[in-house]
This record gives sequence, structure tokens and C-alpha cells, in this order.
Amino acid sequence: MTAFDLSEYLVRIDGREVDARDASVSIFDHGFLFGDSIYEVVRTAAGRLFALEEHLGRLRNSARRVSMSIPWTDEELRGEVETIVASASWSGETYVRIFVTRGVGRIDLMPATCEKPSLILIAKKLPEFPPEIYERGIVLCLTDVRRNSRLAMDPAIKSGNYLNNVLAVIEARSKGADDAIMLNENGRLTEATSSNLFLVKGGALRTPSLDCGILEGITRAKLLDLARKLGIPAEECELDPDDLSAADEVFISGTIKGVVPVRKVVGRVEWVGAPGDVTARLSRALRGLMGLDANAVK
Repeated sequence: MTAFDLSEYLVRIDGREVDARDASVSIFDHGFLFGDSIYEVVRTAAGRLFALEEHLGRLRNSARRVSMSIPWTDEELRGEVETIVASASWSGETYVRIFVTRGVGRIDLMPATCEKPSLILIAKKLPEFPPEIYERGIVLCLTDVRRNSRLAMDPAIKSGNYLNNVLAVIEARSKGADDAIMLNENGRLTEATSSNLFLVKGGALRTPSLDCGILEGITRAKLLDLARKLGIPAEECELDPDDLSAADEVFISGTIKGVVPVRKVVGRVEWVGAPGDVTARLSRALRGLMGLDANAVK
């Protein structure tokens, strides 16, 4: 079992730096009791925070969707993120997770007794992923676990309640995959457990639409914009397992890993492929946008 070293983390709670080994929240915080919290993950790229404004905008949208008040201004939130990044002692890029919990209240589903939310930031060195995952691609599993319905817990809300994703990744790992793809209640493709899904067919890019019940990914939006600038046809639409099995290329995208090609899909659909030209072009273009690749194709 890999050791879990808390000294590798920086923590700020409600505007104060806290030793990660002593960091805690009340067991009566509704974020702990009921998963009643929202969050965002941001990163630095070439030493600068990337797309922070978009992430803060999505944080506020999640808060609105769960009727949660965020009492801090964007300037205050930015200041908190910049402070924890500036405190980093490691070399390389930084990962920051921003939590807003409902706060302390009675053990009651109605949060009326929660007087104020808590703001928690956790930072660590950005993980360095093995080059082979970008060169060879990863394995995904189309799971039996379905994505939460938009009419129940809408995946467009970036909530701390992640049990749906946990169950999906457990199933995927049990079947030898690195991550999961989930269907919605109508049998349409949605997303991976912490990434958006893209298919390429005949040189055209396709990704599940927001109506399918997915998170509106920040990186997803940037890739769709880059595709259009590169002259790659791009479409947001409903996709089913047959579209996946017929794809020429498959990749996932996210804030931390960027563009990750897929080499194999197992589970409800079987697909074998390899990183392709469209995936590579978009990966280079995204790295260029982030300031990580001076030779990126524009």
C-alpha cells in the first residue's frame, strides 16, 4: 500500500493556513454529514493559474444550483488561491482544490441551521503522469453504473457528493481499466468519472452535449473552440455505445491531465484503437494555449 504523506499538502481553512496533519472540519458540517458541498480544481500552467475566472464562475453556478450562498468575492477567492500557490515549496506546477461546504448545522437535511459556509483550499504538487499514457493511451470501461440523472443530482453541479463516480471507477478498475465511461438513464454516453469524453469519426470531433447530463468542462469548452480554429469539424450531440464502438479515435479531457488518448474500451462495448491525428493536434494546441508548448500547432 502506498504511503499517504500529509506533509506533501498545503491547506487553508477559512482564510488561515493549517498544517495538513492537523486540518479538520466539524463532524456537524453538512459537507461531511450529507456531501453538501461544491468544489473546483485549478492548476498552474507555466507557473501561472490557468482559467481561474472560468472555474470561479462555475463554482458560483454550482452554488446557485444548490441554493448555497458564497459570501466571498471573486477577488477574495483569487487571493486565497494565489496565497496557497505562493506558499508552495516544490518545483513545478501546482494543483489546488477549492471547496465550499454548507457549514455547521443540525443533523437535518434542511440546511437552515447552517449559519455560514466554510472555504477550504488544498494544494499539492501537480501530479506528473507517465509519458506513456499520452503516447499509448489509457483503457476505459463502459460501466454498468449509470450517471446520475439530471432530474436527481444533476452532473452539471460540481458537487462534493461523488459516490456515483466512486462506484463507476471501482467497477472499471475491477475490469482492468484505468477509468470509467458512464451512460445516462437513456443509454446515451455521458463522461468519464472526472473527465469529459470525445470521439473522432472521419476527422470530425464529437462530444456528448450538455443535455446528456454532463459537467460543462472548462477544458472541454476550450477544446471545442480550438477545434473550430484548427478547422476540425466539431459537434455536441447525443452519442450511444454504437458511436463509441465505431469511433476512429477516443480521448478524454480535464483540467489536470489535459488531453488523454484512449487505446482500448472494455465492458459493455469493446473497442481497440490508438492515439490519432486529431487527438494529437488538439493536445498540442491546448498545451500551446496553456503556455506549456512553444511549438504547439495553432
